[in-house]
Formats: sequence, structure tokens, C-alpha cells
Amino acid sequence: MAGRSVPPGRQEEDTTKDPGLKRSPVRPPGHLPSIDEARLAGLGPSSRGGSVLGPASSFSGRNSLAGPGAGPGGRRPSLGPVPPLGSRVSFSGLPPGPLRWVAPSYRTEPAPGERWEAARVQQALEAVLAARLCHACYSGAEAGPLARELCELLRVRLRELCPPRYKLVCNVVLGPRVGQGVHVGSRALWDTERDGLASAAFTNASLFAVAMVHGLYCE
Repeated sequence: MAGRSVPPGRQEEDTTKDPGLKRSPVRPPGHLPSIDEARLAGLGPSSRGGSVLGPASSFSGRNSLAGPGAGPGGRRPSLGPVPPLGSRVSFSGLPPGPLRWVAPSYRTEPAPGERWEAARVQQALEAVLAARLCHACYSGAEAGPLARELCELLRVRLRELCPPRYKLVCNVVLGPRVGQGVHVGSRALWDTERDGLASAAFTNASLFAVAMVHGLYCE
């Protein structure tokens, strides 16, 4: 009670029962405990839902982001030294394999003896058209597939003859032969010193075919 005094021996006995308990300091009304004060006081369990308005908890947002392996102050321990800029890093944990260096060729034009030969390509075109269209008859429904087939045959045949580093563009025009006149032309932007063109025509009693192949040198 307020007016009753406590004997000295009883007071000493009460204080020695739990030496770990500390009396919280008197705070002015409206004072909110800080995180450090709540951690020292040990009030309430660590909970994400703890509010600073109620019983203060020792929960810290930094500790939650750091994870269970966080060190002092909520900082995650470093996994190792940071590799220098530009070094090779293995994400699988295995040591990086040996480097393979490929020397650049610095070739901007065909090597001697590897240029486009229009006469040789033209002979190959004529041979392919004659072998495939010798006994063919024109049909509007089959003209498209036949033209694509001829382009593929020409590409396979010319790939064996053309020098390396040349890209081929094949075009085939098919039509019925009914006494009309047909002019086939082409226009392309290319290098006159390195690129080339070859064309060939074939006719029989039923159809005509014009094949054009552009050879473009790839640097």
C-alpha cells in the first residue's frame, strides 16, 4: 500500500529474486519506443505483425531482408571476394574452361582463284533445266511447286561449284508457251568487282523457263 513501508530485508529479498529484470525508465506520455529500446527490453516475440503502438518487438525490417544467415546489424555475410571487372565468372561452380582464340582473317575480297565464274555457272544452269524440264508439260496448278523445286536443284548444284563465302539467290520464272513474247529482267544493288550473275533459258513444246542466280560475296 502507499502508506506502508517495506522492511529493508524484504526489499533486498525481492530485488535478488530476478536480477535480469530491469525496470523500464519513465517515459513522457505519447512517447513511442524505438526499435533499439524494444530490443534491449525484450518485450514480446519477434513478429512481422508487431506494432510499435503495442508491445514493442525486436523485429527489424533489415533483419527480415537479410534472411536467417544475417550477421550483426542485419547484414548478410559476403559470399566471397568480388571478381575484378572483365574477368570470367563461372555460375555453375566449375572452373572456367580454356579460352579459344580465333584469328580474324581480315579478308575483304575473294582469294585468287575463288572469284565468280559466270560462264561455268551458266553451263550448270542449262544442264539442270534441261534435265528436269525435258519432258515436262505446263500446268498452272503445278507451276509454283515446280519453280521452287528448280530453285532448290539449282542451289544444291551451284553450291558444289561456287567458291566459298558466296551467298546464292536463285530465281526461276515459268510460263506456258503459246506464241507470246516475254522479257524477264532483274535489278540488284551489288559490288561489280566481287559479286556476279548468271542466267539461262529453256523451252520445249509446252513451257519456257528462265533461271537467274546472283552470287554475292560475303566478307
